[in-house]
Amino acid sequence: MDRVKLSGNLSVAPVAVGMMNLLDWGLDAKELYKRVMEYLDLGLTTYDFADIYGNGGCETLFGEMLRLEPPLRDKIEIITKGGIVYDKLRRPYFVSESYNLSKEYLVSACERSLIRLGIDYADLYLIHRPCPLMNPGEVAEAMEKLKKEGKVRNFGLSNFLPEQIAALEAYTDIPIVTNQVKMSVKCMDFLADGTQEDALRRKMPLMAYSPACGGELYRKNLSREDLETVKVLQEIKEELGAETVDEVLYAWLYRLPVKVIPVTGTGKKERVLRAVKALEYQMSREQWYDILRIARPGHVSAKYHDI
Repeated sequence: MDRVKLSGNLSVAPVAVGMMNLLDWGLDAKELYKRVMEYLDLGLTTYDFADIYGNGGCETLFGEMLRLEPPLRDKIEIITKGGIVYDKLRRPYFVSESYNLSKEYLVSACERSLIRLGIDYADLYLIHRPCPLMNPGEVAEAMEKLKKEGKVRNFGLSNFLPEQIAALEAYTDIPIVTNQVKMSVKCMDFLADGTQEDALRRKMPLMAYSPACGGELYRKNLSREDLETVKVLQEIKEELGAETVDEVLYAWLYRLPVKVIPVTGTGKKERVLRAVKALEYQMSREQWYDILRIARPGHVSAKYHDI
């Protein structure tokens, strides 16, 4: 597999292993080590975390695994994120999160992640979500402190819009090397909000979470719209010679002009391998548009003149 260069000191695998549901995989540290070694044999070296995944438990378990075999750290790339706050102690009836992008919070969140993971630095640290109260100068100070202290080697963002990226860049010379956003045939906002064009202008790869729609297209009781989408996906699966619809979903993202690094969200090895297998397929322009036409939301149609 060809690796993806994000910066002068960081290249990653073309598929990142998402660790959001690690605690649901049913693996202890030794079993996780075996799984990681299997992935390494396939060239899957990049692991994506956030401090809120499993309330820190996902980072903790991975850290336990790394302590079993410390040299493994130098063979992998670790991505983690911070900035989302779950504050249910103050008002227990709140079910959604808030954000804290203050300098103090981001620095401490990153440091806590490093402790849980048992590592000295993160290869890539992402600001997890934009915040209406974001002071870009404070965020820049946090980034500069973490970089100067050697705790983070590269920075990226997650769920940021182009104007939000530009606002932050006005306060720092530290490069933003990626933006991780939700991208799939069921979430095409990136086609309408300028995300893809902004990434192309910056020559910046995008990371895609929920690239296979979070398994939504495998549910038993699909809507009429989803059934029509699955029918087209099945037809294109046969045309490509693919084995599963998942592979078609990944191939659709790989066909984009921007470089896309999917972040898998499954603990099933065979499903992770579908993202790798899809790298081999060459989806035609016509096939890509067939999927767009059947699955696109209205706001995407409006931007592209109801294609």
